[in-house]
Amino acid sequence: MSRYLVFDTETGGLDPQVHDLLSLGCVASEDGQIVASLEILVKHEPYRVSAGGMKVNRIDLVKHHAAALAPGEALKAFDAFCTEHFGSAPITLLGHNIAFDQGFLGTFFKSQGRELEPRFNHRSVDTHALAAGLRDAGKLPKDLRLSSGALFDFFGIAPAPELRHTALGDAIATHHLYWKLVERAR
Repeated sequence: MSRYLVFDTETGGLDPQVHDLLSLGCVASEDGQIVASLEILVKHEPYRVSAGGMKVNRIDLVKHHAAALAPGEALKAFDAFCTEHFGSAPITLLGHNIAFDQGFLGTFFKSQGRELEPRFNHRSVDTHALAAGLRDAGKLPKDLRLSSGALFDFFGIAPAPELRHTALGDAIATHHLYWKLVERAR
């Protein structure tokens, strides 16, 4: 049985020590099916963001702030989702360039007095790495860029425009990307 938490974040920049985690996109995936999904917006006072980060994620901080949860409440919502869909077993995270998202999640957990392990498996699945291996094996075009957007386009994965570059929209698209890559590997 393949069970993953497909995970994506939107952040205020590139450095988890300097910029804030703004949203978490969570998809409970089992045997290629989406079991459940959730997006959690995280409130900060003040926000630590960069102009470049905000240009990419297109988050309006005024609207975000009105809908977001305080960090402790956001963590409770995340924990409840994980417990409901994964029980108490260690969870394997799956994402595109997952180390980036894990870095922000780890910093967020530490800010709340927690660590990622043992709740999250120290192993993760990265669709970028999988795509690179398939490209190197000749199962994807040699000139294919391995960004999430280029891979979504190549495989015909089309998140609704309002969901692209949202944590939930990208997590759902990454779920579909992973299974397209698995099919390509066969």
